[in-house]
Amino acid sequence: MMENAAAKLDFRPTGQGTGAHVRGLNLREPVPEDVIVMLKAELATQGVLVVRGQADLTEAEQIAFTASLGQTQGHPLPGIGGANPLDNASDLVFYLTNAIDGSEAKSPSDQRHEKHHQAGDKREKNPSINPGGGELAWHSDLQYMPEPQVYSVLYGIEIPASGGETEWCNMTLAYAALDEESKREIEGLRSVNWLSRKLEPACHPVVRIHPATGARALYVSPGLSRYIEGWDEAEGRALIGRLAEHATQPAFCYRHQWQPGDVTMWDNRVTMHRRHGFDLAERRIVRRTQTVGEAVIAA
Repeated sequence: MMENAAAKLDFRPTGQGTGAHVRGLNLREPVPEDVIVMLKAELATQGVLVVRGQADLTEAEQIAFTASLGQTQGHPLPGIGGANPLDNASDLVFYLTNAIDGSEAKSPSDQRHEKHHQAGDKREKNPSINPGGGELAWHSDLQYMPEPQVYSVLYGIEIPASGGETEWCNMTLAYAALDEESKREIEGLRSVNWLSRKLEPACHPVVRIHPATGARALYVSPGLSRYIEGWDEAEGRALIGRLAEHATQPAFCYRHQWQPGDVTMWDNRVTMHRRHGFDLAERRIVRRTQTVGEAVIAA
């Protein structure tokens, strides 16, 4: 891209509760630092950005872009993205797919697409990265870790005709919309988060501060936040449910209808997200990369 690449970018609101489409960005090329600065600034407020038309984006290109946002990492838990679908696949990526072993690919246009299809076929044998076709609950990536990840990047390879949308909600907007009594109620609270009882729980503030903007955001999710530290468990779950119901109102959300070649990126300090269900008779293959985590700043 040229020197004044940032000036050529066009950010257009999604028309929903949050998020923006980015035009004028080619992720197959190195992205200049001034563009990265602008993307991070937009992510800190919008929460999620969409870049369309990135057909045939390679693993290496996706990793390189993600590395420009921050230090990259594979999934920290063995068995979740740890095994690679191809012998030469990077351990810095993992595929989320329902692809059935041995099924035929949908009209592969070249060898690269065939490799993507093979990736999905082989990964069907690993249930930890084959989430089926049901809805995945609202969550923030790696919220169950002591230092949850910051940025996530997801690339659409093969997309079902309907369903399988990813939806984000903006937790900064959701916090700002709370009444003052609710804000006082949750001030100083901590949630206990885990993916599995086999893992050490991670305790995080219910209200967090974004280091770049200073804005407050809710930081609980029905998918990973199990109870409130020091509260009766049932009462804590009820509070988490009320906050999640508030945060996931359409006024704060963006529901993305995937197309092959779409790239979505999001700031986990601002958003939580979920995947909508889809017909298992249709294939869905998406590829994720991510940056390392950081300590959560309490409000």
